[in-house]
Amino acid sequence: MNTGQMLISMAAMMLLSLVIVNVNRNSLTNTNNMDETKYKILATSLANTIIEEAFSKAFDEQTANGLLVNSESQLSLNLGKDSGELNRKDFDDYDDYNNYSENTKSDSTIISADFTFNCKVFYVDPFVSLDSVSNRTYHKRIEVCVTSPFLNEGQDTVKLSKINSHFYFR
Repeated sequence: MNTGQMLISMAAMMLLSLVIVNVNRNSLTNTNNMDETKYKILATSLANTIIEEAFSKAFDEQTANGLLVNSESQLSLNLGKDSGELNRKDFDDYDDYNNYSENTKSDSTIISADFTFNCKVFYVDPFVSLDSVSNRTYHKRIEVCVTSPFLNEGQDTVKLSKINSHFYFR
């Protein structure tokens, strides 16, 4: 083999090496994007599950026992867990989820990534603002934030919220 053929062979090997490196880099990037998307779907599913679980409960502690609420002033002033409610299984009304947080690592029934979720419940007046209001209303909003080190290396947060309204027809 002469010098010209040797140079062409070396150039071909370098070109082949560059192609292989680029294919591997693209494959790893696609795999990383697919994994991150999977974790975002799992985080959204977890947040939605918590919201739907909260919606399955009574609107307020006053309505949990089937009591009639005639006025907004009869609704709970303090939102959060009541005495004796140690975990989610014990919650009996919507606002018990206020300031509730949990990590999926502590739950052996959830076999997935490490997620931490935090819940906030507050009164809202949809005619004024969807943000928290200081007075009691027939509308409460739950906000669930889910974080994980697997969501863009801990930089992203999945946040879902939903408004629950109390209606009583006579």
